[in-house]
Formats: sequence, C-alpha cells, structure tokens
Amino acid sequence: MRISGKTGSVGGTQGPSGSKASPSSAVGASQGPATVSDAFQVSSSARLVAVAQEVLAVTPDIRTEKVEALKSQMDADAYHPDGEAVAEGLIREHLAGSSNS
Repeated sequence: MRISGKTGSVGGTQGPSGSKASPSSAVGASQGPATVSDAFQVSSSARLVAVAQEVLAVTPDIRTEKVEALKSQMDADAYHPDGEAVAEGLIREHLAGSSNS
C-alpha cells in the first residue's frame, strides 16, 4: 500500500487511476443536492405474524376449561381415551419433530 501526502474529500470515489473524484463530479450531481430518505414497508406476511403474536400474547398457555373437564372425567373414572389415536398422535408428533431438525 502506498500513501501519498495528498488529502482527498471524505466520501469521494476513487477512480481507476487512483485519484479521488469529488462527490460533486458524480453523475446527476448537477441537479443539486440529492435528497436521501429512508422507506419502510411491511409485507402482508409480516403483518399477519404481528397479529398472530398479539393474539398469542393474550392467550393463556393452559386451557383451564379443558383441564378441568378432563380432571373431572378422571375423578369419575369416566376418562377412556382411544389408545390407537393416542399412539398415532405420538408417532405423528415424533415424525414431525424429527423432520424439522
């Protein structure tokens, strides 16, 4: 790397010969100073995710109505789940979990 004693403008571009061009010599600079603005757009998918997160934030982790109903069935010895359906659900859940990793 070679450093010369010349100072250039900050933000200038360096041409192929190694000299720095001033920002005013850039294309379109004769139209006056350029206005720079930031834009922010949210896709419909991002809006949907935001709404889902809001709903989840107010939804309880435990559905107490279902828990109480199952608890009362168990206390009354009236809870008889379908063993095959439970096994199929466990297998389906396991296979879904192994394909995500």
